Amino acid sequence: MPGLSLNRLSLSGVRHPSPRTVRFLAGVVWLLAILWCVWVVMQWLRPAPEVAPALPSGPSSQYQVDQSAEARLLGVETTGGLTPPAVTLLGVFAGVDGAGAAVMSIEGQAPASRRAGDEVANGWTLDRVEADKVVLTRSGQRHTISMPAPANEASFMQRVPSAP
Repeated sequence: MPGLSLNRLSLSGVRHPSPRTVRFLAGVVWLLAILWCVWVVMQWLRPAPEVAPALPSGPSSQYQVDQSAEARLLGVETTGGLTPPAVTLLGVFAGVDGAGAAVMSIEGQAPASRRAGDEVANGWTLDRVEADKVVLTRSGQRHTISMPAPANEASFMQRVPSAP
């Protein structure tokens, strides 16, 4: 560019800050740098956050979900469930302290006798046999099955005529 010289470019119209202002601004920059360094060191030295304990990977013994009824509706054969089997109690031979045997039809099958302590179905065990009911247990769960009431009380116990 012809006629342009460095002498013509001057900063004469710009006010230069005073040395006092420059020192103040330098002090502020240094203070911010020191505060940032302190913050970084504090982040490094702070304790790690507490992590929640891991959930157990296996099934919970406190909460058990029984899906055997849904599985039966869908036609899936279950190996057991918390739902007690459909049992019709036909007779009992009660002993002392819950011992004895019971004749029952399990899930519509032919009647069969089971002793106290025997497995009935799907992990359910015949726990107690009483005069009018039986108790099944599985995984701490109890299910009581009572004898059905006779249809007609008068015909339940009839005197058999003696032979001539």
